[in-house]
Amino acid sequence: MKRTLTSIAFLLILVTSFAQQKKSSPAKLAPEATVLETKIRKAWEDYKNRNKGAFAAILADGFAEVTNDADGIFGKETELAEMDRFNLSHYDLRDFKLRPIGNGGAVMTYTAEYSGTYGNEPLQMKAIYGEVWVKVGSIWNGSFSGFRRQN
Repeated sequence: MKRTLTSIAFLLILVTSFAQQKKSSPAKLAPEATVLETKIRKAWEDYKNRNKGAFAAILADGFAEVTNDADGIFGKETELAEMDRFNLSHYDLRDFKLRPIGNGGAVMTYTAEYSGTYGNEPLQMKAIYGEVWVKVGSIWNGSFSGFRRQN
């Protein structure tokens, strides 16, 4: 019995130490978070400047977007076509947070306040974004984007 309890205690210590090693430390996440925040900021700037080529390059194959007022899931082509209707004049991005998904993925969340016009109608929004990013080799691409509007 004593031997069994000792074995169980050893296994628990081993499993606990392995689980702690698998957790990503903030120091390890910082470079990835910085890379993804930079990519997101560049994507917003490309969108504002209507640079479809640069904006499309950051989106993964099979990209999808869900919004709270959409009629369905938008793909890459629909997202690019929306650039023709939306004139982004100002944006402010903040509160970036990275949540790793396995070895090659991450969810980036952030708050965006932006204004402009959509179909010549004034638009002012505050939204919380959640974006799934996939790393293939050394390249990060956005594969899914969704947001919840606050106003």
